[in-house]
Order: sequence, then C-alpha cells, then structure tokens
Amino acid sequence: MTVTLVTITSVCFAFFGVPVLPLVDGGVLKILGKNKNMYGRQRMYGSISFGVASSLVGMIADWTEDMNSIFYVYAISAIFFILTAGMTLFKPESVSGRDSNSTMALARRRPSTSSYPHQPSMTFVDDPAWMNSSSNLRRKVQQFHLEDAHPHDVSDDEGDDEPLQVRQNEIQRLIQFATESSIIEAVNLSNPPAHRRLSTASDDQTHHMPSLPTTLWELIKQRQVYLFFLTMMLMGASLNMVISFLFIFLKQDLGASSTLVGLTGLVGSVTELLFFFYSRDLIRIFGIRFLIILGHVLTIVRVFAYTLLPKGPTGAVIALGLHLLNGIAFSALWGAGVVQADELAPPSLQATSQGILAAMYAGVGAGLGSLLGGMIYERWGPVTMFYVVILLTSFSLELYLETNTRCGLSDLVKWIIHAIMGTWRWIDRGRAGRRYAVPRWSGASSMPSTGPIRLEEQDG
Repeated sequence: MTVTLVTITSVCFAFFGVPVLPLVDGGVLKILGKNKNMYGRQRMYGSISFGVASSLVGMIADWTEDMNSIFYVYAISAIFFILTAGMTLFKPESVSGRDSNSTMALARRRPSTSSYPHQPSMTFVDDPAWMNSSSNLRRKVQQFHLEDAHPHDVSDDEGDDEPLQVRQNEIQRLIQFATESSIIEAVNLSNPPAHRRLSTASDDQTHHMPSLPTTLWELIKQRQVYLFFLTMMLMGASLNMVISFLFIFLKQDLGASSTLVGLTGLVGSVTELLFFFYSRDLIRIFGIRFLIILGHVLTIVRVFAYTLLPKGPTGAVIALGLHLLNGIAFSALWGAGVVQADELAPPSLQATSQGILAAMYAGVGAGLGSLLGGMIYERWGPVTMFYVVILLTSFSLELYLETNTRCGLSDLVKWIIHAIMGTWRWIDRGRAGRRYAVPRWSGASSMPSTGPIRLEEQDG
C-alpha cells in the first residue's frame, strides 16, 4: 500500500511539478524582452537557492531527526513561490506604450493645427528650454517622415483616407513631445518595421516569403528545431546518467568519505554560479553555439578523466576537482540552450518551446539516462557506463555541429576529399610540366654539330 501511494504521489508530482521550470523560464525571458542574454544572471539565483535550501534542509533534518521535515520545508517554499508568481507581471517593460498613452492625453490638452496627410503641423509650447532641446530632433523626424514615406501610404481610394489621416495625426502628436519613446513610435508609424510592412503587403508580394510556424507541429517539423531538441535530450541523458551514479561511484569505487561526497554539490554550485552570472558577457563574446559546444566538450573530458582515476583517497580528491567542470558544462549548456530555444520559436510559441526543452532535457532525457545508466552500472560497472556517456555526448555534439556549424563530420569528410583531390591535381600538373618542359641546354651529345651559330643582319 505504501509503495502504491508513493508511486501515485511521485507521478502527480512529476506531472504538475515538471512544467513549472519551463513556465518560469518562459516568463523570465518574456520579462527580459530583447535582453535574453541576461537569462544567466536570473538563473544564477536558482543555484544560490539550491545551495542554501540543501544546507538548510540537512540542518533541519538533523535537528528534528525526522525526514518528514523535508516535505514541510518544501510545502512552505511552494506557498511562497505561488504568492511571488501571482504578484509578478510576466510582461516586458513597455516604456513606449506608456509614453504613447501619456502623449495622447497631453495632446488633447494642447492646441494643434489641422494635420493633413502629407503636411506636418506644429504645436508651439511656451517653454523655450524645451523648444531648444527638442526642435532639432523634431525637425529631423518630420523630415524623415516626409521624405521616406512609403508609396503604399498614398491611396486614391476614399476608404483609405480616414485611417491614413488618423495615422498621420498620431504621428504629429508623437512628434510634438520629442521624447525618446515617442520619436521611436513616430518613426515606426511613418516607416513601419519589416514584419508590419509584410503584413500589409499584397498577396502576390508575400506568398514567396517563408511563413513563421503557427502551431507546435509546424515548429517541430523544422530540421534545425527537432535536431536541437534531440541534442538537448541526449545531453540530458548523459549528464543525468553521471549525476545519478556519481555518489555511488565516489563512495563504493573510490572510497570517498561522506564529507567529501557532500562537498560535490557545493563545488559544482560555485562554478555554476559564476558561469551563470557572466553568461551575458560570454554569450556576447563567444556566442550561443560556442557555449553549447563547450558544454559537450567539457562533459567528454570530465567523464573520460573518471575512467583514469586511481582508487583511494587520491582519486576521490581528483574527482572532486573534476566536478568543477560539471558546473561550467551544465551552465553553459543550459543557459545558452534556453536562449537558443527561445530564438528558434516565434513569439506565440516561445513558452511552448521552453516546455519542450525542459521535457526533452529534464524529462525524457533524464529518465532514459537514469534507466540506462542503472542497467549498465549494475551489469558492467561504472567505467563502461562512462564510456557510454562519452559515446552519447559525442553523438549529440556531432548532431549539433552538423546543424549549426560547418565543422560536422560530413563537412570534415568533404574537406579531406577536396584536400586530397587538390593535392593530386597539383602533383599531376607538376609531373606534366616536367614531362613536356624544353631544357635550356641539352649539351653537345644531344644536339647535332652544326658549327658555330652566327647572327646575320638583314638589310633594310
């Protein structure tokens, strides 16, 4: 009966608890807006809370001598999380929207001349300082509006005159105040961005343009998208395979003490914390692809080093030092992966994309990794399991390189073939040149003796 209740509770916890992570990630990315490379600094606080909560729960469990206290702490934390999430506005800051509304309100109270579709109106304000600071900027925007108006803005149909005039009036009202947000909004209305122009263009001009996916199936059908999620699933299986059985490996095979085993979480959190904090600069300097590749490479190096460790305290200490690479590999892989999953999806499917990422990495990947790792560890030992991890990580790296770079295995084979063929052609040209070359001096034995060569001058 107890096993049945635990199983039902675990399934319910996984069903309702696992989606929380992608939803929070999607909400954070929505709040960040264009500053998606700041995600790592937000995720950094998750590492801090993990370290603090782990230490706190351990202390409470030792103090109360009751393992049920862990669930009490979790319940209290969940209540605070629900309250915080309920009070959080998961919307990007829209300064332009607020300024535009205030601009509309102020414009109603200020006199302005009538604005025709192609004739700017000016509103005079009594404050000379404001006029001095904004007149040049306002003049530039008006000039931009008059010179760069799109041809489709002019229409001979009477049905288009009213919306066109409304838009022109709104542009003039925004120009009046010359704030940064109102100027941007005025320029966008006068010269709409590409996605707005495409939405208003005729069908004969837009049917050649690739359309954005509108459903989950259309998103997953894209080659770059499903290969990316497959890559993250393989890495989830690989990393979870190591994490699930690392403590057993340290304790049973290397003879590590309980204190040293407990330090692995702290050591990994240190590098994870630092890497998440500087993830914005790292993404800006190296790019998303480099960080994901770095996560793969460091995982291969760390796991291969585990296979070479000697048994005993020395090997346990070295394994603890190698665990520093885990924080870097995970933070690089997850921080950059979240940003790339957000960029691959259109705005309407970004939260769904984060859900798929979490499901493939922490759901399917982690489950397969634990199951496969347990079977291999029990039958063939930890070293064989580590080699399987290296194989899975290498295959995942190859998929990512093939999809996102020109450094995949197929590209390498093509480069080698081109290099061999180019070398062969160069050698063949060299042989042909030596075969048909005329010697500058062949010697007396190879030429008939015809006497001295004389130069005769021709007359005229």
